[in-house]
Order: sequence, then structure tokens, then C-alpha cells
Amino acid sequence: MRMQSKIQTGLVNAALGALTLTMVVPLLLVLNVALKSDAEFLNHSLGLVESPQWDNFRQVWIQGEMGVYFQNSLIYAVLASLGACLISGLAAFPIARKHFRGSQVVYFVFLSALFFPVALVPLLYVMNALALINTYYGYVLLMIGNSLSISVFIFVAFVKGVPRELDEAAAIDGCGYFRYILTIVFPLMKPAIATVGMLVAIGTWNDFINPYLFLTDRNMRPLTSGLYLYFGQYATKWNYLSAGIIVVTAPLFAAYFFLQRYIVSGVTSGAIKG
Repeated sequence: MRMQSKIQTGLVNAALGALTLTMVVPLLLVLNVALKSDAEFLNHSLGLVESPQWDNFRQVWIQGEMGVYFQNSLIYAVLASLGACLISGLAAFPIARKHFRGSQVVYFVFLSALFFPVALVPLLYVMNALALINTYYGYVLLMIGNSLSISVFIFVAFVKGVPRELDEAAAIDGCGYFRYILTIVFPLMKPAIATVGMLVAIGTWNDFINPYLFLTDRNMRPLTSGLYLYFGQYATKWNYLSAGIIVVTAPLFAAYFFLQRYIVSGVTSGAIKG
């Protein structure tokens, strides 16, 4: 029995190791190409870099005007994450506690949005009618709306694990409804907030189609659009393009590195308590 358990553990570890390699190796290859000079890439495109050219990142930043796109992506990602956490957190508490009639119906409406594609034509019509196209706040609202279904799902699962005794104690002490949610429930949901915030930030940061549909001004587009425009100008310089890919993805890696403890605990807590 112990031998069978060791074999199973070994197979699981081998599978996880192979999966890790499939994710890490392409990133290392991109980084390897990004550090090469033009001549070194043409002579040894797949070989290990011999003389790292860190100046490639500076050239990409300047030539591709990445500073403007980076600022836009940061604004969109931060505001969309904060808005999604606040709105879905406030919505999840009464849904999880069933504080109004039809709360389960509302919950299933949110969940159903996970299984249906986005209707782009009606969405374009609504955004245009509300004068939200080509505006910062319009795009932020769009990304918040796109993420509400998964955000509410995660928060509801987490709120169900918050003891109801806290609700009763707060009511006895005279704590108001919204004050209770914001000052007591929200601090308890730090793992869920980190998880939702990271998911929304990743979705907003990596969004490629929506900026072309709802942001007609080039100076308002995010980093993904900037990288695509840069690709059109420097399609033959793969070392510069690889450096551009690193510039786009590096902030997400850094954010995940600092938030991974909260994200993992948030996902597991939601899975157990839901």
C-alpha cells in the first residue's frame, strides 16, 4: 500500500514537473532571445545568449512609446480591480446571507454569465448610446462588468464561511449595514480580494480585442495594443519583439509574486467554504 502511494506521488510530481517545464521553458526562450543583439540572433537564434544586451529593453521602451501604454494599462488594471472588488463584495454579502427575496435567482444570473459569450454588437450600441466609447471611465466600467460574474462567485463562496455570529454581534453593537461590510467583512476577505483583484488585473492587462473596439484614440490604448503596433513596425527584429513581450508580462509576474500567498489561500478557502 505504501509502495502504491509512493508511485502515485511520483507520477503526480512528474506530471507537475512536466507541466511546469511547458510553462517556464517558453518564457526562458523569449528572455534568451530578448537579450541578444541583431547579429547574435541571426547567427545563433536558438543558442544561449553570449553577451546580454540589456539596452534592448530601453530601446523598446523608447521606440515603442511604451511609457504611455504602460500608464494606460496601469490605470485600467488598478481601477478595474478596485471597482470589481468593491462592487462584487457589496453584492456578494446580501446574496450569500439571503437578505432579500430572490437572492438565489440573482446569484444564478451572475453565474450564467460565465457560460455565455459577450454580445459585442449590443454592447457596442449601449456603450455608444451612453457616450462611453473612447473614455477612460467607460473602458474601466466595461472591464468591471466583464469580471462581475466570476468576482461575485468567489466572494459569495468566501462570505458563506464568515460566521453569522459576527453579524449578530455587530447588530447588537449598533453597527450599520454598510459599515459592517466595509470595516469587518472586507478585512476578513483579504485572500478573496487578492484573488479577485489579480484575476481582474490579469484580464484587463492582457485584453486585446476590447481596446480596438472601444478605444479609438491610440494614446488611450493599453500595452497589448502598443506591442501589436510595435510588431507592425519591427516585425523582423525578433530580439526587440521578445524584449517587448517581457516588458508587457513582467509587471504581472511581479504582482503575482507578492500576492501569491493571498491568492492561493483565497482560492482554497473559497473552494472549501463554498
